[in-house]
Amino acid sequence: MTNSAHLPVDLLEVCIALESGDAGHRWYLDAENGETILVTGEYDPQEYGNRTSEEVEGNPARYRRIPELDGAHVLEDMRVFTATCADVKLKESLEMALLAPRPERRFRSVMGWLPESQRQWHSFRQTRIEQRAKAWLAQQGIAA
Repeated sequence: MTNSAHLPVDLLEVCIALESGDAGHRWYLDAENGETILVTGEYDPQEYGNRTSEEVEGNPARYRRIPELDGAHVLEDMRVFTATCADVKLKESLEMALLAPRPERRFRSVMGWLPESQRQWHSFRQTRIEQRAKAWLAQQGIAA
């Protein structure tokens, strides 16, 4: 069994990185201090202790690339959320939305009319993202 490093990681930033999905944005986690680093075309080394993007991207032992999750996980979260709905009518509406073309848009459309259910969905979704972030950190040997 390996010991996990205890670093002051900003879990919210790791969640944002996992959800970014933009090829122009590359997120890294500094395995020495827990800092998240965003490398873009406008990367400014002064914002990150004068570390160049080449230094960050060229040292994978220290700077761990945070992977962008593909869109399939959003749809999976929608399916799991729908399966847990206690409101039968809402559950049926969401099931129909998920079977339609552009299911994510349809799902959001159904939820848009129900503020309380929408809050529940956002809370559910945030919990799922945090679980993914913690799982990724654990794979890196870092305790969240």
